This record gives sequence, C-alpha cells and structure tokens, in this order.
Amino acid sequence: MSLEKPRRLGRGLEALIPGAAASLVAPTPVETSVPSSEYQRLAIASILPNPYQPRREFDEVELAELQASLKASGLLQPVTVRQTPSGYELISGERRLRAATRLGWKDIPAIIRDVDDRTVLTLALVENLQRADLNPVDEAKGFQRLSDEFGFTHAQIADAVGKDRTSITTALRILQLPQAILDIVAKGHLSAGHARALVSIDDDRKALALANEAVARQMSVRELESRARAVQQPTPERKTSGKPATPAKAPLLRRLEDELRRRLQTDVAIKLNGPEKGAIEISFYSADDLERVLDVVLGPNRDRA
Repeated sequence: MSLEKPRRLGRGLEALIPGAAASLVAPTPVETSVPSSEYQRLAIASILPNPYQPRREFDEVELAELQASLKASGLLQPVTVRQTPSGYELISGERRLRAATRLGWKDIPAIIRDVDDRTVLTLALVENLQRADLNPVDEAKGFQRLSDEFGFTHAQIADAVGKDRTSITTALRILQLPQAILDIVAKGHLSAGHARALVSIDDDRKALALANEAVARQMSVRELESRARAVQQPTPERKTSGKPATPAKAPLLRRLEDELRRRLQTDVAIKLNGPEKGAIEISFYSADDLERVLDVVLGPNRDRA
C-alpha cells in the first residue's frame, strides 16, 4: 500500500525558514507516542484547503490505497494545520484528509502550527516533492510561486527542496509553453524532458502539433529534440513569381484558433474562402488521437457504430 512516508528535508529549509523543519517532520503515531498537548481532534468540516497547495492532480489509485490503510490501521500521522481568522487551514496531509473524508470520518487528529504564508507554501511544496512526485507542471508552478510571491532566488529554492540551482532554472523553463502543451505534460502523456525539447520552438502551433505527434508516436526525448531542431530551423525563402504574399491572419481568427487548440489539445487552423465562408482544419496523429478528438467534439456517449 502507498503510505505517506517522511523523507529527507531540503538542505536549507531550516536556514531559510527557522522552525519550518519541525512543521514537516512526521511525528510518531498518534495512537501511541504523541503527547495529547501537541495535537487535537478537529472536525474535518472545519479544515479549510491549503491555498498554496502546488498539487493539482491526485492519483485515484494511491488515494484508494491510502483509504484502505486508514480503514484497516487508523491514522498513523496527523495532518498539520494553522489557525487563521477564517478557521483552521491545512498545511500538509491533503491526501490523508481526502481519504478520511471518503471514509466518512467526522474528525481527524491535527497538529496546529503557527506559520506564515511563505512557510506554508514551502512546506506544501517540499512535502509533495518528498512523498509522491509532483507532475513537472505543478512542480514548476510551485517554484514560480516561491520566486514571485516570496522573492526566493533559484539558489534558495534549490536549497529548500534539496535540488541544485540548475535543476530549478531548467524546471521553470517549461512554463514558457502554451497551456495546451502544459495540460498534456500535467496528464503524464509527455515527460519534463519532452516539454523542455518543445520550449525551443517559437511557433506555438508547430509546438502543439509536434507535442501531439510525440504522444501519438511515443517519441523518445532524443527523437523529439531532433524533430524540434528541424522544425525550428528557418525555412529558406522561396522565390515568388510575382504573387502577393499571404496576408497575416486577423487577430480574431488567431484567438479563435488558440481557443480551439486549448479545447481540443491539437493543432487547429481556420481557413477563409471568402468574407463569410471557410473551413476549420483539425489535426490528429493516430487512430487513438482521432477517437480522443471525436470524444471532445461529440461527447463520450457518441454513436460508435
């Protein structure tokens, strides 16, 4: 079963945020060794979600395993909360809290800490990094929040989460990608290495088309890097025979194409054949990809006869 096990703290977390380490290290089991003065039982309904939680996707299989563990053995590690004017706010233990809620528990053991916003975000990020891997997009967004909201340098973030500075800088690069590609990466269809290969492509449409091709063909990172270099190389200008250049696409059409790409997660082109006529071209890269697009357009209950 997938139990939440404590692991090594980041090298500089205690130096950056004095006392933070004590908030993250797991106490001994509630049922046996933790003095009652260090925790209390709180109504689950009174615990507010952590606004700094970097994780957006929770694995259903892992949650089910944790739920089965809680049902069989009880909760061995309390959740951690802080008190705010609005009530108790979760710091760490969201998966434990979700599993307990699914079991119908009305209350849960909790340790109450007095910490600020910066500490909450750092603790939530470090806990997720050290317990179950964040997807590359959630990880990068967590790093970005530490930088934007609390002024952490890349070196300080690296110390806090136990990585080297170059890894932080590299991880943040993928946030330059369009949202449609980030969604593909967040769902696990492409790795962080694939995402970094796509960052080099300036044209969002070409990058998204290549991302979908990589998923459909199950490209390795090296294959995708090679294809990205080929796509990014400037095309030699062709001699024209006096024909006027194709006019730039209107901003409205580009915006509509972007909306369709985000919705369908594939390349889409709107082509005009006149002032009020045209066609929408939707790309797909395999039979499975076509089925996926059709499900989005027609709904999962479409007639498959």
